[in-house]
Amino acid sequence: MANRIAGITVEIGGDTTKLSSALKNVNSEIKSTQTQLKDVEKLLKLDPSNTELLTQKQKLLTTAISDTKEKLTTLKTAAEQANEQLQKGEITQEQYDALQREIIATEQELEKLADQAAESNAALQKLSEVGTTLQDVGSKITGVGTELTTKVTAPIVALGTAAVATAANFESSMSQVQATMGITKDSTSELNGEVVNTMDTLSALAKKMGSETAFSASECADALNYLALAGYDTQEMCDTLPVVLNLAAAGSIDLASASDMVTDAMSALGMDASEATVMVDQMAKTASTTNTSVAQLGEGILKIGATAKSIKGGTAELNTALGILANNGIKGVEGGTHLILIFS
Repeated sequence: MANRIAGITVEIGGDTTKLSSALKNVNSEIKSTQTQLKDVEKLLKLDPSNTELLTQKQKLLTTAISDTKEKLTTLKTAAEQANEQLQKGEITQEQYDALQREIIATEQELEKLADQAAESNAALQKLSEVGTTLQDVGSKITGVGTELTTKVTAPIVALGTAAVATAANFESSMSQVQATMGITKDSTSELNGEVVNTMDTLSALAKKMGSETAFSASECADALNYLALAGYDTQEMCDTLPVVLNLAAAGSIDLASASDMVTDAMSALGMDASEATVMVDQMAKTASTTNTSVAQLGEGILKIGATAKSIKGGTAELNTALGILANNGIKGVEGGTHLILIFS
C-alpha cells in the first residue's frame, strides 16, 4: 500500500499530513484484528460449532469492517483532495491512479469481510434454530455424573443458551415490528396476490436475509421496523428490505440511514417500491465510479427532492449529474442545491 500512496498528503481536521501517516493507526488496528481472525479461523477448523469461537469471529469481523470503512473514508477524502492536487500539478497522474487502485483494493477487502460476516451469521443462525432443543437436552442429562456433566452437558447448555439469546433478540425485534404496524400475530395481508400471515411472512423474510447477507436476522428485523415506521405495507416491506440491505452494504452505512435514504428519496421522487432496486443500483454504480459516496448521493437526492421529477433521464441522469458535480468538488447537499438551480 505504501507505494500506492507515496507522496500524497491529506488534510483532516485542519491538520495536513502524509496519507500514510494518517492511515498508520487504522492500518495497525486492521493488522491486529486480522491476526486474531486467523487464529480463530484455525481453531474453528478443529471445532466448527464452538459458540465462543463463532462469537469471537463475529466481533472481530465487525471490528474489521468498521476499521476498513474508516480507512476507506480517509482514502476517499484523500481522493477528493488529490483530484484538486492533480489539476494544480502538485501530484502526477500515476500517483492519482495509484490512489484510486488503493481505494478499489480497500473496497474489495470490505466486500470480502462482508461475505465472511454473512457466512458467520449463517452459522450462528443455524445454532439459533436448534438452540432451544440443545438446552433442553443439556438440562435432562445434568445428573448423569460429574465427568459427563463437565465434558458433555456443560458445553451443550452453553451452546443452547447462546443460541436462545440470539433467538430472543430476534423475537424482540419482530415484536417491535408488530407493534409499529399496529397488528396482531394473526393479522393477514396480501403478498403477490395471496393472503398470508403478516408476521410469519416478515419473520421468514428477516431470517432468510440474515442467512444470505452480512446482517444478522435481528438486524434485518430492525430494518423492517424502519420500513414500518415509514408506513410501508407487507408487500412494500418484502420488496424493499433486500434493497435497503444492499444499499447499507454498498454504501458502508447503518441500516437506519439506509432505510431513511431509500424511503425518503423514493417519496421525494414519487417512485414506487418496485423501483427501489433500480434507484439503489444506480446510486451504488455512481458512488463506485465517481468521487462521491452513497451517503452523499442520498443527501443530494433528498435536497433536490420533487424537482428531480422534471429530469427527463430520471434517476439515472440525476445520479450522473450528481457524480459529475462531485468530481468537481460539489457533493452532498451542495450538489443537490446546484441541481435545483440548474433545473428550476
